[in-house]
Amino acid sequence: MARGFHAAGDILVSQTQDGTALNQLWDDYQAALAAWNAQRDPLVAFLTYRTTALTEQMYDSGEIGDFEPATEYGVPVGIRPGVKPTTIGYDFGWYDLAGRFTWKFLAKATSTQVNAFTNMALEGDNRLIFTEVMRNNDRRTAEEGHLVYPFYAGQVGDKPPTYGTTVFADSHNHYVTTGAATFPAAGVGTAIAAADIADLQSLVDLVGEHGYSVTNGYRVVLMVNKAQGDIIRTIRSQVNGGPVGSLYDFVPAVGTSPFLMPTNMQVISGQQPANSLSGLSVIGSWGDVLIVQDSYIPAGYFVCFATGGTETLNNPIGIREDSIAGLRGLKLVKGREPDYPLIESYYTRGFGTGVRKRGAGALMQVTAGAYAAPAVYV
Repeated sequence: MARGFHAAGDILVSQTQDGTALNQLWDDYQAALAAWNAQRDPLVAFLTYRTTALTEQMYDSGEIGDFEPATEYGVPVGIRPGVKPTTIGYDFGWYDLAGRFTWKFLAKATSTQVNAFTNMALEGDNRLIFTEVMRNNDRRTAEEGHLVYPFYAGQVGDKPPTYGTTVFADSHNHYVTTGAATFPAAGVGTAIAAADIADLQSLVDLVGEHGYSVTNGYRVVLMVNKAQGDIIRTIRSQVNGGPVGSLYDFVPAVGTSPFLMPTNMQVISGQQPANSLSGLSVIGSWGDVLIVQDSYIPAGYFVCFATGGTETLNNPIGIREDSIAGLRGLKLVKGREPDYPLIESYYTRGFGTGVRKRGAGALMQVTAGAYAAPAVYV
């Protein structure tokens, strides 16, 4: 049997077993794709910004403009970034997936069964985009010849611009490790210790020291797998019995698992965060950081990033789309039989990615060795 076909035969039918016209299904799928392209996966939306540009001039810091006292006849000072822009670029490629049905399959299938294959394609598209976004681990050259950058990756010349009084070293790196084979470092099943909290704080600081902070209008997110999320839930500040130097308590999100507060626990300030960030599953907060738990993050990794919101210019990663509007988004292309386009149709998407704000994200791996990108995103 030919690979990728759902049955065998060579005679066309015009409707499914439950009486749904094939061409009506085609129209329905086109409408579904239009709605699909109008929305964004929440995680991708907070990480990215859409563009059609091959390259952009980017100022990589979270700095803001400073006002000065006004004078009666003076001219206000102009906004002037204190750093030189970097030319960052995006790659681009086409991806496709065929939906093939023979007349025997369609004659016996219900519309629900046929719909299932479209749902699989939509989920595949979602996974494709997120995977390509997460594959920005190395500097590379796009087909057009320009450079596509990752976050600062410790390469020679990776010297970020000075932010405030912070002067960065050459070979600055945002891909780091805990230095221990387990998290907590003392071993699986042990209590979280000062060194573990210091690791998490150092990861958050890698983003914040470039100006990507709550103070400057960004939302800082730490994404984890459930394995690490369950451990982070146990963090307590030093004043509430946590490790020495621990500044913050983990605060569970509203509506998550209930928790008991000891009678001697000190509550200084703050409140429970919402349990959703535009569809992302928020399990709680730690200081200014929202903790998002998602199975797309492999166990043994922490991903920290600053976001300006859904699809804003201040998001760390760019998604490049075709300059022709009709070629953007996920498309369903007719097959070889024009009267029955559903018989052998093709899903296709063209896009590319690249890091726009090299200091606005950082990754940490739980390992005693050198950092290695997650195998699923290589």
